[in-house]
Amino acid sequence: MHPLLERQLKKIFNNKLQFSPEWQDFFKIVSYTYGNYDEDRKFLERSFDISSKEFLELHDKVLKLLEELKTEKEGVEQKVIERTQELERIAKELNQSNRLLTKREKELTIANEHLLELDKVKTEFISVAAHQIRTPLTGIRWALKEIIDEKYGKITEEQAYLLKQAHQNSARLVKLVGSLLNVAEIEEGKYLYRPAPVQIESVVQSVIDSLQEKIKISKIEFKFIKPEKDLPKVAMDMEKMQIAIQNLLDNSIKYTLPHGKVIVSLKQENEKVVFSIQDTGIGIPKDQQEKIFTKFFREAGAIKMETEGSGLGLVIVKNIIEAHGGKIWFESEGGSGTTFYFQLPVFVASP
Repeated sequence: MHPLLERQLKKIFNNKLQFSPEWQDFFKIVSYTYGNYDEDRKFLERSFDISSKEFLELHDKVLKLLEELKTEKEGVEQKVIERTQELERIAKELNQSNRLLTKREKELTIANEHLLELDKVKTEFISVAAHQIRTPLTGIRWALKEIIDEKYGKITEEQAYLLKQAHQNSARLVKLVGSLLNVAEIEEGKYLYRPAPVQIESVVQSVIDSLQEKIKISKIEFKFIKPEKDLPKVAMDMEKMQIAIQNLLDNSIKYTLPHGKVIVSLKQENEKVVFSIQDTGIGIPKDQQEKIFTKFFREAGAIKMETEGSGLGLVIVKNIIEAHGGKIWFESEGGSGTTFYFQLPVFVASP
């Protein structure tokens, strides 16, 4: 019998627990119920104890997580502060740099305007000086030629030699003055073109004919490869194109050693006429090729081989070709020759 039931019965029946079998069976059932109640109570108590433990553990975890979040939040806030300070510093530096760049830009603009003005004055001076020099030079050349031809009396061989040297030098000076004038007019926008439809073969041939004496003296092998059939005409200022072609031929002849080769050719490619001049001369080193069309530039090997020269010829050539709607380029390896090309659009008559 369950202890609690036994105590209750003793209290009720004054410790007299003599019952009939029917009552005893009844009390057994009640005792069993008391036992089940005890088991349920113990289970509930254990469940409560377990739930309390889990709650405490969860509570501890939550507190720990909150602490970690707080620490992380403080770290993030500190990083944000540091990053903000860094961005403010960078912004300040950028503002200072921007102000400095603006100042430098203004200074450069002023300096550039000053340089442009100086360049304009220089160009005008060169133009005026060249014009002033060309006229007396022409007279000097004419007078020297008259004396060399003995139109004013006999001269000795020594005198003739010196006079011829003077005549040749005056010719070089006239050419230099002409180049200076051409460049000055190009820079001033006064280098005017009067194009007309022309057979370019005849222009090239006329330049070659004018250089026959120089070709002979240079002792080079010269060849002009003409196209098999007539090329279409090209709209050009013939006088200006002769200057361009002569500059290219003159350079190839000048910088090709005796017994070397110079080959000129013409051909048509689509709606373009292509001129080329190939030589076996001194060539142009790779590190100097980008400067070849720069005013007054002369490649070191060219200076060594031919001390005289203005460095203006190719500048003039490039301007002439491009003014005709063409394009000029070259291929070269230092020490193994150069090939210059230019192409011009075919003339198309207006409908």
